[in-house]
Amino acid sequence: MSTANDLFALLAARTRAWQFYNWYWGDAIAIDGLLEARRDDEPGIRTWVVEQLTRWATTAPDNYDDVLAPGRAIVNLVSSKDLDRRALDRFINAVDRLPVLDCGMPALEPHRPVYRFGACIDALYHLPVALAAHGRYVGDEKRIHRAIHMAVATSDALACEGGWAQWYDAAQRRNNGIPWSRGVGWAVLGLLDLLEIVDGLPGSERVREIAVAMLELLAKTQRDDGNWPGVLGDDEAMVETSTAAFFIASARHPTIKATWKAPSDVLERAVASLKRAVDSEGVARGVSCDILPSWDIEGYRRFRCEPSPWGQGAALRAASALRDDEGDCP
Repeated sequence: MSTANDLFALLAARTRAWQFYNWYWGDAIAIDGLLEARRDDEPGIRTWVVEQLTRWATTAPDNYDDVLAPGRAIVNLVSSKDLDRRALDRFINAVDRLPVLDCGMPALEPHRPVYRFGACIDALYHLPVALAAHGRYVGDEKRIHRAIHMAVATSDALACEGGWAQWYDAAQRRNNGIPWSRGVGWAVLGLLDLLEIVDGLPGSERVREIAVAMLELLAKTQRDDGNWPGVLGDDEAMVETSTAAFFIASARHPTIKATWKAPSDVLERAVASLKRAVDSEGVARGVSCDILPSWDIEGYRRFRCEPSPWGQGAALRAASALRDDEGDCP
């Protein structure tokens, strides 16, 4: 893997081993990452993505998990006429039928007891930007402003000592107080994606402020090996390799790189970590499995790792950012 383009190609080839028929937390970034492919990459990538989305939209049973679909990608593919409008209608209908929490985030997956009454930080990656993209596509300014409010209010509800928590419980009106490193990665990249759509609108500066605060926190809490602990500031917690990928993709994001610069040593260590984490088959290793909402910190400190769509997607977005910005890995 001598170049960032080589790294992207290796990851993209392996990511297509995951076949998407319905959606789960984190799947959206795998689709987003694949769609970062350039025209000179393997031409089948975009076609493969469209086929996955079409199969889901036309044949998968309707269910609450539709809200976890890669909404921004769907909006973009529908607007370019690569994807049938039914996919977008299905996603938006899934969002609009959900109850909305006091922080502005829909109660995703209300049929699963563990998720019924709260909001996960992961949702800040895929949902606000998807709704803002949809609002822009159909000319619905209210939806765009609701997306901004959702992002800001949910971020504020998750703020805790040491960073941002993984879980906000709307019934208790408090978060679990556990600053989960991968969650901060999800959130900051989603907020920066949102800024691409809403920059200059009321509330967008607050979105930027939160994103910068998250980046600065990550820059201060990196370990010497280029990774981050599962719980920020916890030296005894296990290492989570995908946080490095989130940091790279966010630090080199086009909406922030002109106004915020990552410390060069932090970025270099993160890139080295990313390259170590991707094996010869293109699998991102060392990525934590499902982290379910909990008030017990041990599940965030000690976790299983296995290949996952979200591990692949985060690595793809990092490789894409390096490729397009610098042409190669440092």
